[in-house]
Amino acid sequence: MANALLQNFDNLTVWQRRGERAPHKPLLALWAIGQCLRGQSRLVEYDVAHTALLALLQTFGPPRQTYRPQEPFWRMQKDHIWEVTQAHRVPEQSNGSVSPSSLRQLNVLGGFPSSVYNTFRRDPKLALALAQQLVDAHFPETMRSAVLEATLGDQAFDAGSSAPSKTKDEHSPLLTSTLARRHRNPKFRRKILTKYDYKCAVCSYSFEFPVGNWPALEAAHIRWHSHDGPDDSENGLSLCVFHHELFDWGIFTVQPDSLKVLVAKTVLEQIPENSVTNLHGAPLQVIPKRSFDRPATEHLNWHTRNVFRDK
Repeated sequence: MANALLQNFDNLTVWQRRGERAPHKPLLALWAIGQCLRGQSRLVEYDVAHTALLALLQTFGPPRQTYRPQEPFWRMQKDHIWEVTQAHRVPEQSNGSVSPSSLRQLNVLGGFPSSVYNTFRRDPKLALALAQQLVDAHFPETMRSAVLEATLGDQAFDAGSSAPSKTKDEHSPLLTSTLARRHRNPKFRRKILTKYDYKCAVCSYSFEFPVGNWPALEAAHIRWHSHDGPDDSENGLSLCVFHHELFDWGIFTVQPDSLKVLVAKTVLEQIPENSVTNLHGAPLQVIPKRSFDRPATEHLNWHTRNVFRDK
């Protein structure tokens, strides 16, 4: 059962267009795993899921003016990990979408099928391990803990040490999961830090201790590694841990032409002047000497469209 269940989550169909982020289904699945681990009802009213998913998308989703929580609530049925009551009565549009009003009028409920729900209830370690892999597949490491805590609640604190329990006829099903992280090039960090002279591109922070080690300095993927971002120099920035996390959360981005830092308008409006907002309009403090090692326009544009919280 665990292998078949895992395969269905592996095959989760995520909407794609020009590489845009679409974490709607993963976030809904994570929230439902949290509901299950907390012993909540297997099926919930559409409005309950709508409210929860909308909040998650506004926090962890791509910057958008509007979100459509009804899409994953309805479409995840085809991934065989989701059930919608009265589905045969819900009018479906020509493109496969449904209206939120029809889901509300018919008092539609949604949630994991009983087989999935009961498996997670019996084996919470499997549920936690799967939740970790969903996060790893769709978010950078800098957001991992926050996503798990927002979706799993207190159960998230158990996720760090969880591992799937063995069953009578199955062994470590997660070992073959395609949800596991795409292989990371172990030389990426050293390559990027070298190009930036072992300094943070934003603030020039650099501290070598002991010899040959630069603590709190990281190689950030501009286009997230979880979203096919290559381990190339032109997709990397050398950032201190502080600015790395802010960059992954979309607090700031970098203009392709000028390589100047842009801070999100929402941040500028909330906090008129501090060490973060003062970065707005400032050029990167460190830039690779060779032009082909500098951030590529296509990757910076991806970050602006999919991560930068300026909308």
